[in-house]
Amino acid sequence: MAYRQTENVAQRLEENRRRILKAARELVAEGGFAKAQITAVAKRTGLATGTLYRYFPSKDDLCRQVFREVSSREMNILAGIAAADHPALDRFNLVLRTFSGRALKSRRLAYALLAEPVDVALAEERTRFRKTHAAIFARIIDDAVNEGSVAPCDSKLVAACIAGAIPTALVGPLAPETDTQGSDDVLNSIVQFCFGALGVTAQQTAATTELESRA
Repeated sequence: MAYRQTENVAQRLEENRRRILKAARELVAEGGFAKAQITAVAKRTGLATGTLYRYFPSKDDLCRQVFREVSSREMNILAGIAAADHPALDRFNLVLRTFSGRALKSRRLAYALLAEPVDVALAEERTRFRKTHAAIFARIIDDAVNEGSVAPCDSKLVAACIAGAIPTALVGPLAPETDTQGSDDVLNSIVQFCFGALGVTAQQTAATTELESRA
């Protein structure tokens, strides 16, 4: 019986932790990290404020965990695309469209992850996020070079430039006050720019996009 009680307690603790993170993530998606205050999270979960501090010593710790979970989910999606058995440029196109497209669909959450002014701890998480993003691009670029689809280049440097350029390009479209119209144009422009960074012509980009739309 004692073992069962211990197991039940552990399960309840884990459920509370999931509730806290879910509530915090929802608040970030609604109003950015600034809205994810401990008192607001406690109110949404129905837990006492003191209870939240047992799981996360501060708002910074809570927001950092939210950042990690959301960014890990997004990067896992992109890594799966990058590892697929398809021509490199097709994967490059799909990674670009998936990352930017998902950001444009969840604009407030994406803005918080990519551009919202944050403290040092979250800035460090954002740096790791972009390094992971760049590593995914570098893998695809290396494959494209090996396939002869693009000319040899410093794949890590080019990937870092692309991974930095995309969030910068999205800052305006993702800003809370920005009209959501024209998302397709934003997406297509980002894809065209990134293909151009690899020396791929507009005609090749269009052909790759057409193949992807038929898949």
